[in-house]
Amino acid sequence: MEEQSKYAFGIDVGTENVRAVALEIQSQDVMKVIAYGEAKNTRGMRKGIVTELSGPAEAVDKALKTVESMGGINVDNAYVSINGSHLASEKVSGMIAISQGTGITDDDLNRLEDTAMSGRISSNRQVLDVVPLNYTLDGQSGIRSPRGMMANKIEMVANVVSGLTPSIDSLGRAMALANLEVLRFVPTAIAAARAVLTEKQMENGAMVVDFGASTTSVAIYDEGDLQYLGVVPAGANNITKDLAISLELNTEAAEEIKLRFIAPDFAETGKEITLRHGGETINFSQDEVNLIVKERIIDIFVHVNEHLKRAGYAQKLPEGAVIVGAGSKIKGLSGLVKENLKMATRIGVPGAGLSGVIEDIEKPEYATAIGLALMMADDGRFAGSDEKKEKKTFDLFGLFKKKK
Repeated sequence: MEEQSKYAFGIDVGTENVRAVALEIQSQDVMKVIAYGEAKNTRGMRKGIVTELSGPAEAVDKALKTVESMGGINVDNAYVSINGSHLASEKVSGMIAISQGTGITDDDLNRLEDTAMSGRISSNRQVLDVVPLNYTLDGQSGIRSPRGMMANKIEMVANVVSGLTPSIDSLGRAMALANLEVLRFVPTAIAAARAVLTEKQMENGAMVVDFGASTTSVAIYDEGDLQYLGVVPAGANNITKDLAISLELNTEAAEEIKLRFIAPDFAETGKEITLRHGGETINFSQDEVNLIVKERIIDIFVHVNEHLKRAGYAQKLPEGAVIVGAGSKIKGLSGLVKENLKMATRIGVPGAGLSGVIEDIEKPEYATAIGLALMMADDGRFAGSDEKKEKKTFDLFGLFKKKK
């Protein structure tokens, strides 16, 4: 009997764009990108937070239609990104006694986790992940996996990732409106890290910065584990708005200038540039554009550095910073960030070890969606390969209809 194919899906719900990726899992080490889709998220989100359910639902539905058509599959459930300044991580610790003569069980570890978090996470927050950082058995620390070991007392230090319950609930309701079951919500920078960091880099110490449209998310790794998560409520759109205001342009023209006319390393050129955009002739100084963009990037990464200091990792990450997201396409970004953070910096490109149509999405803006699908595969939460069947989907009027 032919073995049923297995699939894993990642959906990155951004403030401006939704990106979805489908992986076919041929074995633990052989994974193939079979489909991807992208749709504009034109309304209903602000700085990663859902403000209207139907907008994100419509964008997700459009992206999934593309994936389903390209891959000949159904996408009924997936790992989904979550973002916003309400996300945070907090270190917790706890200790419990173990019954004499028995090895440490999953029930013991669950009880220890509950003890560590008791009273530490406020009632209006929902836990997204608990990352054990260290176990101590009868005074011996540095234990990574204590299952089956013998001890009278076990202690744990863990990093708890959480977000505001109303924000998580609203995103879940928007996904339900798109007829999608969310298997797990994952903060964008954590998902991106799965796609652009190696285990060695996580062990040595590295930071992923998801430089998105409206937010800039930070995930810091050391000794193989997530040590800190934070979000700056500003992103690449702030640069576009600065240009639009200063040059008296609309945001479409400002976005084109941002991506096309930054001088290498933001060097002074003395150039006056003429651009035709939408039937309009625009004249501007490249040096002025350089200055506007540079000042805003520095401002955003000053806040990133504040997160580094808060976590105790400023200038202490040997593997440096890896930048992903749509904002990473700005020319000269990595050099400017390296100068300001005083650490090695590179643009992260996902796709290592993947086959299929990966060459189409080996782009920093797809790091989160790819990472989400990889995490779903890591967790063994596969979707089956039933033939593409008729199913309900979201329409513009908030009703449901059958796909044709």
